[in-house]
Amino acid sequence: MKNALKVLALVAMTAAPALGQSLVGHINVDSLLVEMPDYKKVMEALQAEQAKFENEAKEMNAELEKGAQTLQANAGTWTELRQRQEQQRLQEMYNNIQQYMQSAQQELQSKEIELITPVLEKLQNAIDAVAAEKNVAYVLDASQSKGMVIYAKGGMNLMSAVKVKLGM
Repeated sequence: MKNALKVLALVAMTAAPALGQSLVGHINVDSLLVEMPDYKKVMEALQAEQAKFENEAKEMNAELEKGAQTLQANAGTWTELRQRQEQQRLQEMYNNIQQYMQSAQQELQSKEIELITPVLEKLQNAIDAVAAEKNVAYVLDASQSKGMVIYAKGGMNLMSAVKVKLGM
């Protein structure tokens, strides 16, 4: 599939000069995304949410540590039954902390999807609009993380036009 896209892009780029217009445009989506104020707000909100979860987890871990220290300090005076009960209670606390961390991670991922989707849609709409205005048939993502464009001397760089469209 990637090879088919590369061949299609190559054909489009070689046909463009013959038609007198640039049919292929490119944009570094990753670079543009991190510059968007909306994206920065999303990242700040996610970091704040993550900090809350981390603080709660630290409190829970401190409670667990305190319980473990109490068990160790009283090991010589408590009965075996009391020690086993305390160990079970500490194991349950540990399991609860692990479950909390997994749930927190899932909640953060859901929140990220919820918050980032409108930003990505806004970016895609701006790219679509600029491509239509510039009569570009194909827009390739030149982001290094995507690896779709390995050479971008030709074609039309849409970065500045999309920034204008986004009001940046």
